[in-house]
Amino acid sequence: MRQQLRLRVLVPVAVLGLLGVGFGAFAMGSPAPAESIPVSSSSAADTGTTGTGTADTGVPDAAPTTTQPAPAPAPAPAPSPTPKPKPQRKTPLEQELDVHGIVVVVFHTRGADLDATALREARAGAAAVDSGFLAVDVEKEGDVAELAAEYEVLGAPTVLVLAQSGEVRSRFDGYVDRETVAQAVTNARK
Repeated sequence: MRQQLRLRVLVPVAVLGLLGVGFGAFAMGSPAPAESIPVSSSSAADTGTTGTGTADTGVPDAAPTTTQPAPAPAPAPAPSPTPKPKPQRKTPLEQELDVHGIVVVVFHTRGADLDATALREARAGAAAVDSGFLAVDVEKEGDVAELAAEYEVLGAPTVLVLAQSGEVRSRFDGYVDRETVAQAVTNARK
């Protein structure tokens, strides 16, 4: 079953990758060379004169004239693409702060009973006073580590009440009930 899942995912990814490489080679290939096309004087056949303005004697001219196209100029080097600045996505914390102004952040460990209770209480306290709420699992890597270091979170559960500027207005290390969280948010708004 797991092998089939891998094939269902990897085969379309590989096909799309090959199509992308093929399209890139096609799009970046060199243009076709210009062909030289001989130019004939159709007016000479119609008027009975040669291209030199003399009467046609029936004897072919010494050498037929053909016009060679001018050599194609060397292709200009493609301008290096200037990278467009990507719009920076806001973090979930920044989004909550923009919407609510005050955010309750809970650092927790998934599966721990005390952390689950602290998470429920903090969420209920935040909802009671219409503030933002963000749950952060401390076992996840990446941005969580930066956030924990920024606010000096050393254990879980930890409950922070943050103002719009990101300033910590209240900090609770360990369990805290919903009434305490709601009061901390109310105090942070003052």
